[in-house]
Amino acid sequence: MTQSGKSKNIRSRVSPAALKLAAELGIDLNSLRGSGSQGKIVLADIEQAQSMSGLENKQPTGYCQKVSLPNLLERGKSVKIRRLLALKMEKAWQTIPHFYVTISVDMTDVVRLRHDHNVTINDFVLAATARALVEHPWVNATWNGEQGIELADINIAIATATDRGLYYPVLQQCEQLTLQQISKKAHELTEKTMFHEEQQREDFSGATFTITNMGMLGVESFGAIITPPQAAVLSVGTIKGEVVVDNQGDPAVAPIMRLTLSADHRVLDGVDVAEFLGTIKCYLEAPVVLLQP
Repeated sequence: MTQSGKSKNIRSRVSPAALKLAAELGIDLNSLRGSGSQGKIVLADIEQAQSMSGLENKQPTGYCQKVSLPNLLERGKSVKIRRLLALKMEKAWQTIPHFYVTISVDMTDVVRLRHDHNVTINDFVLAATARALVEHPWVNATWNGEQGIELADINIAIATATDRGLYYPVLQQCEQLTLQQISKKAHELTEKTMFHEEQQREDFSGATFTITNMGMLGVESFGAIITPPQAAVLSVGTIKGEVVVDNQGDPAVAPIMRLTLSADHRVLDGVDVAEFLGTIKCYLEAPVVLLQP
């Protein structure tokens, strides 16, 4: 692997706040072991490295050892981007009649297969959602002011946190992609978005559905705000071991993930949402189907 490729691989597992502070202090990320979820390097790891390397007195501009949450959120964020997002979310919350449905998914087979096929849990979720949208086209819809309109292309926006703010790169025409193709394209999109690489207008346009994943932050479940004129957004929680009853009726521990769909009640009803989530659940609990072309 080239030095550039190695650097990108490391940066992909570092939180934006930690990446910024490490650059300001001149700390080598290669020397750190992350304490976050799945080994991710977080702000606390950089602060510990700062202390151990004798850099306690080297404070970057505008940085305090004890960082309050408001100050942390302000560092590096684009005021313009946050203002635009705030206006869009405010309008969405005021004009869209949201309702929420949550389902639990046994991720045993996804956890087992992801390493064998070099794909992530989020890749499986993307692929399962794309297949489900093909089977439930009324979820892949837009509100035109009078009625819901089903859309032919399935373009999934992936909520991506960066040091500038929240971006939504779009995976185009997912209905035509295999799991491996989705994995490759999603990785390229998020890498370009997170690390300020050159992007085209189509990378952020034409979304028909959105997926937002806070599982890597330890969030078990949450309900997101719909991005108009889309009809729904899928929120993905963390995977957590829970006691379940197996096929023989005995207690067992399984990796459970919760999915929550925020839906526009002008377009979708409870049955629509329940059936859609049920289809995603089926794909994720039998993910070998997603490995087929």
